Amino acid sequence: MMRRWLMGLLLVGLVAVAYGATAKPKKQRVYMFGVAQSFTDSVAVMTDLQGVDAYIMPNGFLADRSLYSLQFNNYLVAKMGQGRLTCAVFFDKNKAKAEKKFEKVRNKYRGMPNLILQSLGIDVFRFEPQEWVESEITDTAPVPAESDSITNSQKK
Repeated sequence: MMRRWLMGLLLVGLVAVAYGATAKPKKQRVYMFGVAQSFTDSVAVMTDLQGVDAYIMPNGFLADRSLYSLQFNNYLVAKMGQGRLTCAVFFDKNKAKAEKKFEKVRNKYRGMPNLILQSLGIDVFRFEPQEWVESEITDTAPVPAESDSITNSQKK
C-alpha cells in the first residue's frame, strides 16, 4: 500500500516538472528597480522604481531576468564609465510590494556611512521590455564551417 502511494506521488511530481518545463511565460506588468555596487569602491547606483511589461514564468520568476541586469550594466559602462559594478534587478508583480522592497534596499544603502548612493531617475535610465523567445534544445553539436576545420595537410 505504501509503495503504491509513493509511486503515485512520484508520478504526480514528474507530471508537475514536465508541465513546468513546457509552460510558457505570460506577459504582464511588473515593477522593477536596479542596484549596482562596486565591491572595490564606495559607489552604488540605484534606479527609480519602474513599471515594465515583462514575461513572468508560471513559477513566478522573471523570464530572461539576466537581460535586465545586463541592460543596466551596459548603460553604466557606456554612459557613466562605471565598468566594475555588480548589477542586480529586483521586481514584483504587486506595486505596493515592489515599493516596500525599493524602500528597504534604499534605506540599507543610505545607512552605510562610507557609501555614495547615486540615483538614476526614469528620465535618465529606463528598462526596456525584453521579448521572450522560446529556446530550442537540440541533441546535436553545431557543425563547424569549412573554413574552421583544419585538415591534416594544413597542420604540416
